[in-house]
Amino acid sequence: MYGILASIFLVWRIGVVGNWTTECWILLLICLMGVRKDQIDVDWKRFFVIGIPLLGILYYFYGSGNGLWWKIANWMFENNRHPWNWDDEMNAIPLNSGGWARTFTHPLLDRAMVWVYNYGFVLSLWICIVRSYWTKSVKKMMSYALSGHLLQFPLILPFYNLILLREVWWVKGQPDLLGRQFATENDLLVNVMNCFPSMHTSISFAMLLLALREKDRIFKYMMVTYCSAIIFSTMYLQIHWVLDVLAGMAFAYGTVKLADFFIKLAIKLVPERIKRSYNRKAKAYVSESAAA
Repeated sequence: MYGILASIFLVWRIGVVGNWTTECWILLLICLMGVRKDQIDVDWKRFFVIGIPLLGILYYFYGSGNGLWWKIANWMFENNRHPWNWDDEMNAIPLNSGGWARTFTHPLLDRAMVWVYNYGFVLSLWICIVRSYWTKSVKKMMSYALSGHLLQFPLILPFYNLILLREVWWVKGQPDLLGRQFATENDLLVNVMNCFPSMHTSISFAMLLLALREKDRIFKYMMVTYCSAIIFSTMYLQIHWVLDVLAGMAFAYGTVKLADFFIKLAIKLVPERIKRSYNRKAKAYVSESAAA
């Protein structure tokens, strides 16, 4: 009971820090509907010993990571470490601005896409991590976390440090469809300068690829729909170039494969006696449940 209460508290705190709306919680609940189909046979008490601290650590880095990211972004801007400026080249490529994504527009669709984009950077990842937590799988939690921000942040920084490519609306002199307010010109330039590859795309596409490995169809369909909407929103809102999106998808695929490699390596490094002990506990739990 204490483990379940602690778990619910952590999930609630994640939502509070992320300023989740009612729609965010509804999306999470829908994705949790078929969680039993992907649960593994491990005693909850046994899982909580590892799962709760791991979820707590991920929550801590989530709370502190945003400030670190903007410190790095400001450092890159102030030191002007961009040997390549791709604004003109990207703008010259036909259809690359993604204007075709706005063939049909409507105020309701505009608001929906703004919500999808604003929450897509972290919500897609947290839905997957929280769901993998309730499947009682530490391996899945680490797979989603590594394929998301933990590996993508350090791996994408060289691109953002070398390539200056600003958002579509800024390059084309159009209004910002997100309606963002910038206190200074420096704040505006820092926000719009890192486009290649699109990290909104890479995070959501990595979650999509991993979600397809799950058994529950509700979760798979919801994540394919939601993550695809995130990718589409980057072009609909005139933020990312089409080539940014394609590069983000390729980057995500590579990150997922790299995360798979690290997890397989970590499993090999775990002493066999610990693996046997864990499996023995799991089998004993299954036997007791069957006898009851």
